[in-house]
Parts: sequence; C-alpha cells; structure tokens
Amino acid sequence: MRWIGALVVLLGMAWGHSVFVLTPQGRLQGGYNQQARVAYFLGIPYARAERWKAPQPVMRLEGVFQATQPGPACPQRGVFTTRLGGYLPPQSEDCLNLGVWMPMATPPPEGYPVMVFIHGGSYTGGSWTEPLYDGTSLASQGVVVVGFNYRLGSLGWLALPALRHEDPHGSTGNYGLLDMLEALRWVQRNIAAFGGNPENVTLFGQSAGGMAVCTLLAAPAARGLFHKAIIQSGGCGYVRTLEQGLAWGVRWAAQMGCEAGDLACLRRLPLERLFPPEDRSIGALLQRVEAGEFAEVPWKPHLDGVWLKKLPLQALREGDAAGVPLLVGATAQETWGERFVGPSDWAGFVKRVEEKLPGQGARAEQLYRARSASPAEAWAYFQTDRILLCPTLAAGVAQAPHAPTYSYLVDWASPVLEGLGSFHGIELPLLFGTETSWPALALFLTQEALENSRPLARALQAQWLNFARTGAPFLLGWPETRAGYAMGFSAQPGRIPDPYPERCGLFR
Repeated sequence: MRWIGALVVLLGMAWGHSVFVLTPQGRLQGGYNQQARVAYFLGIPYARAERWKAPQPVMRLEGVFQATQPGPACPQRGVFTTRLGGYLPPQSEDCLNLGVWMPMATPPPEGYPVMVFIHGGSYTGGSWTEPLYDGTSLASQGVVVVGFNYRLGSLGWLALPALRHEDPHGSTGNYGLLDMLEALRWVQRNIAAFGGNPENVTLFGQSAGGMAVCTLLAAPAARGLFHKAIIQSGGCGYVRTLEQGLAWGVRWAAQMGCEAGDLACLRRLPLERLFPPEDRSIGALLQRVEAGEFAEVPWKPHLDGVWLKKLPLQALREGDAAGVPLLVGATAQETWGERFVGPSDWAGFVKRVEEKLPGQGARAEQLYRARSASPAEAWAYFQTDRILLCPTLAAGVAQAPHAPTYSYLVDWASPVLEGLGSFHGIELPLLFGTETSWPALALFLTQEALENSRPLARALQAQWLNFARTGAPFLLGWPETRAGYAMGFSAQPGRIPDPYPERCGLFR
C-alpha cells in the first residue's frame, strides 16, 4: 500500500497532458497518453558517475523535475536501428537516466507488476529511449514498465590495473554492470510511487540486454532486486576474465596515446577519440557481419571477483539464482544476414566450422545439410545456433532444476521482407507494440503484414505479461523446459519439441 499516497497526488493533479507524481526522489512532472490511458515519466536521473568510477545514486531532485522528454543517450557509435535512421537523443556522459510508463488507474492492493527492460546493442550502443522500446502498450495492459541507460563501450567496460587500484572494492571493468545495479536499486526505492510492486519485478532484456539479465542472475549484489527474469536472444557465456580485460585495456590505452597508469590522460580524452565515426555504407555493414562476432568484442562484463565471481552459466547450474522463474528463447534465424557472406560450397562450410569448432566440420555438414538449401544458408543456421540460440537455451537448461523455467522459439518472417527470415530482434516491435516506429515500420508496410503479425503480437504480449504477474506463461499448453517442450511463436503459436537437443548438440 506504499503507493497510495503518491497515487492520490498523481490522480488529483493530472490535467491536460501533464501528470504529477510524488516519489521518495522528489516531485516529477510527466506526460499522459490519453488514448492508451498511460502516464510516462522520461529522463529521470537515477545516478551520476565520473568517468570509470562507480555510479552514485541521485537520491533527491529539487523542485519539480520535468520528466516529459527523454534524457541523453550514453556515448556510442550507434546500433543497427540507428544506422537505419532510428531515433537516438543527443549523447552525453551524464546519461544515467531512465523512463517509467504506468497505467492511469487505481492499482491492485499489492501494486502493479513491474517489468524492467535492458536494451541490447553489443554492450557498445543503444538506449532505452529508442522508439522501439516504448513501454506504452505493455503498460496499458496493467504493468509498470521501466527502461534505463547504462554506460557503453570503453566507458562501461574498460579494465585497467590503475583503475582497479583506485577502486575501494578492488574492482575494474564493470562500470556498466554497476549502472544496472544502481538502476534496479532506484526501482526498489521509487517504483511504489508509480503504482508498482517492488516485490514483483521482472527483469527482461534482448541481445546484450539478455546477456546482462543472465549476468545479473549470477551477481550476488543483485539478489532481491528482481524476482523473475526473461532472456531474449542473449545467453550466459559473454563475459571476460579479468586477465583478458586488463591485457586488452593496456593495449587500448596505448592506442589512445596514454600510458595505462596515466588515468588523468585517459580521462581527458574527448568522446570523439573514444567513439570515432564509422563507415555506415552497406558494404561496411556486410564486412562487420562477416568479421565482427560479438564473442570477440572486448567490451563486456568481467569476472572481477567482486561484483561477478563466477561464470553466469556456472552460477545458474550451481543454483545461485534458485527460486527465480526464468523464460528463455531466441529467433529461429538470428544471424540470417550471414547468408550474404556465407560459403559458396560445402568444403567452404566445413572449413569455416573447423575454424570455430575444431574437429566438428564433418559432423556439422551432416547436421546442417539436412535442413539447409545451400552452404551459405547452413552457415547462417550454424552461426544462429552457435552465437545466440544455443547459449540462450542453455541458460534455461541450467536453471530448470532450481526454478520454473520455460523455453520458446520465434519463427516468423514479415511478408514484406520475407527474405530476412526471423532475424535477430524481429520480436521486439511485436512485444512492445511499436510496429509503427522506424525502422520497424518497414516490416509492417502492408495490411497483409499487419494482419499476419497480430496473433503473434497478442501471444507474445500475453505470455510476457502473465509471466511478469505470476511467474508462468499464460498458455496452458506451455510446459516447463524440463518436460522437453518449448513454445513456438509463429503466425499461429503452439507447442513444439524443445529445439535444444536437436540444434545444440555441437555446442554443449
């Protein structure tokens, strides 16, 4: 019932398109979407941080904070959606802000379930402010939605001996992870003022955001900050040892023209040096698809022995997240763009597989020939399974003995751009109800595409929302992962055999 006093203030002081709410942090003025009956509060600072230092919470805001516009994005070179013309606000190192969407109705006695989203972008780009992640549609169905920024690239994940020495905990390389923890603490302190239940928080994320969810499941400091988790096209293996991070950090500092121990030099570097402009041509994009695998990206969480002590998958297997219901899944053709740069013959396919999995080329050819129309298509499926689908499903297998766990597979392609397949992130506009945001709009330009996608959109939203409310999906035919089945989300969702045994034998 902690929300009731603040909510009376909110409901009593809403007029026009402005809404006011009184929180422990201070008084906020937000906006109101009358059609959806959803109030929104944007750009709320949850913390501030000096470069390569732990974030400090913003406990109080003076006066009435104007929360009607998104705050700055964290410095970055951009992500795939922004390269295609998607919106991103101006960038600033003072970027640790968040947004909240809440239903404009009296909450249930226990408060609304809370869904906290972590955006993707390879830990180097993205923001909660992207229109793709607008929480209005989900909030209109009876949940409070939160999205937040965290530091990216070198600002979020640089590890250096000198930074470790100056840190009071002896940590380095996890500044983005510390931001995530601080955002979750903000939720615990303040979300009741928005009608949310701080004891019913679901953490969900896609791509690097899904990887972050698994990392937080393994982080001791995150215990009790959320109660359910959803990993979308993420996985648990994308962390680095501190030794790897320190070695890379020293080389990176030299590339920046600074001694590794000269923190003053590094902190003087302008953002243009840290995030130089990139070639956005189609040719350059295809080269990045071919050469740039996320596993090789140096900017990601580190096993620093302080905030992250175990490999996340190991932590799940050992029951460190026992009691946290988990929903995991991916799309059927995550890396479908690899077809354009794939091998032209089966000998080339075997050679590429051997480079990734020595000794498995012949076996992989046998497995992928049976389900692929060409060597290039087989390579795209192999990369989908190796990089995203199997690591994500493996998280469910690891958690299944310790908590209710459910698996899914999205296998839907837009009739407008069917050749793209069920690519990485295709479920996001359907889940958030943001089909008309750019660049997602390109998938739904025809009436056929909209009508074809509606059953899937309704199913995705219903399952995620019910999982947030109860810890279980809504569909009665969706058994737990350990039963050997998953939910297939196609034009007509239904139960399918768990894809993990069939598609992931090579990668266990």
